[in-house]
Amino acid sequence: MLQKAREEAGLSQEELARKMGCTQASLSNYELGKRRIYTADLQRIGEILGRSITYFLENPEEDQMLNNSLLKILKEPYLKEILYLARDLKPAQRKLVLDFIKWQKSGEGNK
Repeated sequence: MLQKAREEAGLSQEELARKMGCTQASLSNYELGKRRIYTADLQRIGEILGRSITYFLENPEEDQMLNNSLLKILKEPYLKEILYLARDLKPAQRKLVLDFIKWQKSGEGNK
């Protein structure tokens, strides 16, 4: 995400590193995930690149995979109804439903 935002801003690693007050090598390691980036540095990068800090924390590929999985679930009539009805349950009730499903899945509920 960092490299993409930097490139979209039209900056080289050297230019962004200079604006941040760090070395090009440090920035490269941030982009490659080889070095941990601190929140303050991420905030500074966001200010320079015109991005919110949440932009760098999101994972669009993971979000897309999750969305695809949810769409498949919602196409199953019973699963869709289970989710719809479970919304209104209290957390303890949801736990009971989950435990029941696990019990059914284990085969114990089919005896």
